[in-house]
Amino acid sequence: MKGFLRRFKVCFILLGVLVVFWCLLVGLHGMTGRLKNGSRQNTECTTGERVFDKADVLTDKEEEKLRKLIAKRERQTGCDIVLVTLNESLKEYAYDRQEYVAYDKFVMIYADDFYDGHKFGYDKPQGNGVLLLDNLYREDDGWAYSWLCTTGKAEGKYTGSMIDHLLEKSYRWSKVSPYYGYRAYVNQFYHDMNGFGLFSINISVPLLVLISFLLAVVIVGINGGSKAGVKTTDARTYVKNGRAKINHTEDRFIRKAVTQHKIQTNSGGGSRGGGGGHHVSRSGVSHGGGGHRH
Repeated sequence: MKGFLRRFKVCFILLGVLVVFWCLLVGLHGMTGRLKNGSRQNTECTTGERVFDKADVLTDKEEEKLRKLIAKRERQTGCDIVLVTLNESLKEYAYDRQEYVAYDKFVMIYADDFYDGHKFGYDKPQGNGVLLLDNLYREDDGWAYSWLCTTGKAEGKYTGSMIDHLLEKSYRWSKVSPYYGYRAYVNQFYHDMNGFGLFSINISVPLLVLISFLLAVVIVGINGGSKAGVKTTDARTYVKNGRAKINHTEDRFIRKAVTQHKIQTNSGGGSRGGGGGHHVSRSGVSHGGGGHRH
């Protein structure tokens, strides 16, 4: 029994360290989430609504829960967070405002106009904020499109890959229900803006403890196993009559060393600005953004 406890002492210690480390990370995350970005400065926004469910895919209760979540995340990020759902063709809308528009840009034009027209922005009209436009209608090309419009500090924060990740995550959860998809959008935006994308992975405490315990058991098992081997050699194996005994000699190539030097080159290509899909809207407002189709 003592041997068992002695062997697993390291296991329990490691488990405790991992749990404490996790708690510290969660605590730090919570403290960061509680940091306020100051009171809202924009007094020109034309509406206090943030959930525009024109496609009618949400229940009244789900809309209300999203409004409460958005209000909380807006204070924590210092950004307006807007959701718009549609189920209609935007082809005519886009062509009335711009010639030769690709299908995937219909939603971009609509999202930019919606954001600018309502003067969203936490700090000022058309300032810090984000808008997700999810159009369920399949255009003539057979695809339905969504677009994430970023403005102000959200435009500077988001890269193209971050936008892809957010939209993909929202779409995956929307397969469960639209509400879960839009909630994932709001929460992922919060995590991204606060620099805690890691915490968008929902890991429960029991699961973390189980993973930590199994990892500790494996480590202790390997360590214990390495000490449990049978001793097959000693000094006498290599010594005979007081002299070292050599049974076989050979020359064997072990390794070679190669030194590499990076040659700096200039490709002449331009860098992509923060926010992915950087552009200026018809209102003259700078936006970032990116879209998905499904």
